[in-house]
Amino acid sequence: MQLQILGDGSSFLDYGLSEVDPEVHAIIDKEKDRQFKTVMEAVGSCLTNKYSEGLPSKRYYGGDEYIDELETLCQQRALATFHVDGNKWGDCITLYGSLANFAVFTAVLKPHDRIMDLNLPHGGHLSHGFMTPKKCLIDYDMLEKTATLFRPKLIIAGASAYPRDIDSPRMRKIADEVGAFLMMDMAQIYIVIIPRIKQ
Repeated sequence: MQLQILGDGSSFLDYGLSEVDPEVHAIIDKEKDRQFKTVMEAVGSCLTNKYSEGLPSKRYYGGDEYIDELETLCQQRALATFHVDGNKWGDCITLYGSLANFAVFTAVLKPHDRIMDLNLPHGGHLSHGFMTPKKCLIDYDMLEKTATLFRPKLIIAGASAYPRDIDSPRMRKIADEVGAFLMMDMAQIYIVIIPRIKQ
């Protein structure tokens, strides 16, 4: 690809997007106005330009020392926040919910194992795929009966569009009774859960 040279002899590399493509820049600015600055600075930083496959100090490519440093800090903070053992937990590599959920699925499930969760129209995440149709509340009694009948290997608590509290202790009890793993997908609700954990 040949780099286009502007009239003054400079290349596009010397200009910002607003000068090179003002239309695209204007659309991006509209979305930027809706974002939190702190989140933008973190997830929109130059670190997103790095290809850092692998674990800290065990990457497939060199030049990832700052990614290692940040990822290690993130792991330490997650372990401290949730009071868990660093020898068992602490992976913070995944960047989006479906991939994170798939990591759990492949870690604890075998082919044809059963999963139990809210379906998408009832508030579940699109990667999960139980509720009363009239009141739109999770029917925990029916959930327990269904779990006892079908014996899922994994029960998922948490949802992407369920605006009410989830009875996690009840779901924990149900999962234990049927010998299932319980996964809390709290990507959409973590901001209200973490303060409770810290208390």
